[in-house]
Amino acid sequence: MWARNIDAIIERQNEIATGSVKALTIPKFNSYAICNLRGGIGKTSLTFNLSYQIDNLLVVDTCPQGNLSYFYDELYYINSSTSVFDLLIHYLLPGYGQASRVAKLVSATNHDYRNKNVYYIPSSSDMYMLPYQMANALAQARIAPGKNQTRMIDSILYSLKTEIEREKDETGTERCLIDTSPFFSGATHLAWHASEALIVPVRTDQQSINSLNLLLYTLSNPASEFRKVMPSDGHTPKIQMIVLTHCGWSTKAGSKNKPNQQTKVFLEMVRDIVHRNITSFTTTDPDNHIMLLDNFLGSGRMSSARSKPILLLAPGESMTINRVKTSVNQSVTKIQSQLKFISSCIW
Repeated sequence: MWARNIDAIIERQNEIATGSVKALTIPKFNSYAICNLRGGIGKTSLTFNLSYQIDNLLVVDTCPQGNLSYFYDELYYINSSTSVFDLLIHYLLPGYGQASRVAKLVSATNHDYRNKNVYYIPSSSDMYMLPYQMANALAQARIAPGKNQTRMIDSILYSLKTEIEREKDETGTERCLIDTSPFFSGATHLAWHASEALIVPVRTDQQSINSLNLLLYTLSNPASEFRKVMPSDGHTPKIQMIVLTHCGWSTKAGSKNKPNQQTKVFLEMVRDIVHRNITSFTTTDPDNHIMLLDNFLGSGRMSSARSKPILLLAPGESMTINRVKTSVNQSVTKIQSQLKFISSCIW
């Protein structure tokens, strides 16, 4: 049964690789949070590479590690600048002034974006403290009397959304991507309320399957941290896409870009999870919401080392990374096609 269910997804991956794919008929949104409650699965790499494929975009880095901010500005870790933390803190602690014009033009520090109207709001290590500060602020809001309680809770939960909308107005951008940390409390919580839909990378391993189930539980179960305190309109983002990352492909002759057995096992698991939780997705067809993405291997290492989008890499490029020569192989063209198709499904 599962094997028949995944046939359409496998065939679509072949069409993506050969350039014959048809666009999916699914709703599109202006704001997405890229998230999963686990690290090392490709959230930041996916955000970085998707951000290159669209214009008039504001990208928000809410992960305290700041890897995405570094991709946009290689001096990020030694420069002191206003960050997403400065945008949020006055909602949580009285006495702080309100920051503005925090977004930076990516092309000013990463010349690969020189023809792109893409801005970003940098992160900060101060974001590690945000969950504690947010929990205290919400606790105070919940004991406020009457309408003040609703007003205070809405102000906190929609703080990131409010600041994003203001920064979009100031930069003249229309769309937004939010990169998140592996933890729900704090900024990821706010990112869910700031976005219209979610993009969820899932690596081909059991831990990532577990984290996908945890994300779906957190999104929908009334006992979850997300559901315990909700804004007055009950806003809950739906999932636009599961991106199965680090996929491997069959080497058999005539396999036509078919995934290998290990990837098929995880594809089957993911499709079953999507089918059982379809009300959390933006359409009622599971096949609309599962994309496969190659293991980036040398392309990914070079992209990270050079802060260069994969779309700009060419087969045969090489460089030495940590004393090891790394090369871009022919598979980069398939990865580029996959990233372009993913982008076409969200914008």
